[in-house]
Parts: sequence; structure tokens; C-alpha cells
Amino acid sequence: MHHVKWHRAAAAAGAVGLSVLLVACGGSGGADAKAGGSLTVERVVELAREVGKDGAEKCPLPYDVGAAAKAAKLGGTIEPAPPASNTADTPVTAEDGSERPEEGTAWAVNPGALVSCSYRTGGDALEIHTIGGEKQGVVSIMAPVIQRASGMSASELAPYVTGASGKQPGEPVATGSGNVVTVRLDSGGKGDVALVLTVGDSGKTSLERGQVLELARALASQAK
Repeated sequence: MHHVKWHRAAAAAGAVGLSVLLVACGGSGGADAKAGGSLTVERVVELAREVGKDGAEKCPLPYDVGAAAKAAKLGGTIEPAPPASNTADTPVTAEDGSERPEEGTAWAVNPGALVSCSYRTGGDALEIHTIGGEKQGVVSIMAPVIQRASGMSASELAPYVTGASGKQPGEPVATGSGNVVTVRLDSGGKGDVALVLTVGDSGKTSLERGQVLELARALASQAK
């Protein structure tokens, strides 16, 4: 099993009124799904260490994916699945860059951690990346993932990352492709925490732009 790599990339949407079935080990959300409070940088680091190098089967983050999917009016089944990039064997992967980060890596600039929870919905890979860093601008660490999933050019990527980094917590920002949404989360006043949601690839997702946006908004609201 490999760590999450920085080069990692990240059936049709159902009609309104269809229930969403989340098939997961132990339920539809992480152990802290109803804990409340801020998702701090320290908590992201702690969860990344719990997941460890071997990954995990159950997402430990405070997300109820089934409830979020219902709010976004998704239909069908959402199942935990290894990431589409095939760099891991488990649905949950993590990287801890909070202590003695390797020189030249993104963590050396902004120490922190990343926890990624991967699912399948219809024919789409759905990945929820939650990243925390000691400094502001943690979204920039996810730039390669955002670019690969959205298909945007380098000239488009820089202003998107800058714009998303400057938003207030809870305010989602979609890429032009509509299949990637970034939301800064409430970090409790220390450091920076963000959620990056990717669904399929640019031009190759069955979800509508509005559904991806609402899904990210609903997930972010659960992390408060």
C-alpha cells in the first residue's frame, strides 16, 4: 500500500426523491460524524496517523456521505472503493506531513496532514480529500489533484487556487469543469483546513455541476 501521492488523480445521477443507499463498513459516516465543533488541523493530523501507511476501510472524518448525497439529490448507490488512481488498496488513505517533513515537499512549506476517503457512485469515482496545514493557503497543496481531475490549464489553476484560498469557511468554489469543488473549513482559528471534492474527470461525470456543488456544501456543513 502506498501513501497518497501528490501526482494522484483524483451510473447516472438519480431523479429527485430517490433514496441514496450508502454501503459502508460500520455506517454512513465517520466515528465523529455527530461530534460537532471545528475540524482542526490537529484533528486532521491525528486522524491521518490513525489511518497510517496501510490505509483504512472506514472514513474517520465527520462526514455522513449518505445524508450529504440526499441533500444534493443524488440517486443510486454510493460505495467505499479504492481511489481511481490505483495507488492504494483501501478506500481511505492518509499522509502525515506534520513532523520532520521531507525537504522539497509541500509539507516542508506548510506542515500538516491529508486524509482522503474514496467512493464510487454509478460509474464515477468520488473522492473527498480533507487537508490541514499550519499556515494559510493549504489549498495550494492540493493543486495537482485539482488540476488533474478538472482538466484545467496551469494558467487557470493559479487563480482558482488563489480564489478558493481566500474564501470564507463554508463557501464552496467549483472549477469551470464543475466536477471539482473546494471548500475551506472552520479550523478553530488556527491554521487552515480545506475539503476538496472530486467526482469523475472533466467532461466524464454523470453528476450535474449543481449536484457536485451541493454535495460539497453539505459535507462541509457537517465538519463544523
